[in-house]
Amino acid sequence: MSTPGQQLSNVFALVMGIQLVALGLALVGLLLTGTKVTLWGATGYASILYGALGALLTYTVVLWITRSDSAAGAALRHHCAALHTLFARFNWMQITLAAAAAGICEELLFRGFLQPWIGYLSSPLWGIVAASVIFGLLHAASLTYFIATLIVGLLLGFAYWLTQSFLLVAVWHGLYDLFAIAALVKYPHSLGIRLSPRD
Repeated sequence: MSTPGQQLSNVFALVMGIQLVALGLALVGLLLTGTKVTLWGATGYASILYGALGALLTYTVVLWITRSDSAAGAALRHHCAALHTLFARFNWMQITLAAAAAGICEELLFRGFLQPWIGYLSSPLWGIVAASVIFGLLHAASLTYFIATLIVGLLLGFAYWLTQSFLLVAVWHGLYDLFAIAALVKYPHSLGIRLSPRD
């Protein structure tokens, strides 16, 4: 039987392992196709500000939906409660590392490689849509969560297409995940999750 410490190590190792796989796929894809990734793009240093603003606005909307009395809110609360159980023992360093890894590794795979590569083979719009659908499918814990991640993927995809700034989408995704994971782990009541007294 594993101890809580071993379970934490296993979950954190799994999360980081998934990000390393995403990074590896992105790097191989970029190398084989010659796709170029622009760090700053058209927005320059403002990429950081725009990414932070995108993360804050996106998280605010998702938080509002999650706390709502709608069917989508109930589904997201159920999903968040399951994730809280999984990530409950993450400390601030692990939360930050997981969020940063998602921002860099997943964005390099989906927006840095897949979107422009598929766009080159078809059209920029199809690149955005296809990369976003794949992004949603790989996060599909439920239909509601698939739709939510598909919409976020489309927002990130259009932002990347318009600005060509990898930094903007990496900051946006990473900060969004930081807000979301911190809320899940440290402040689950802010999401409308009702925990048992022992939690």
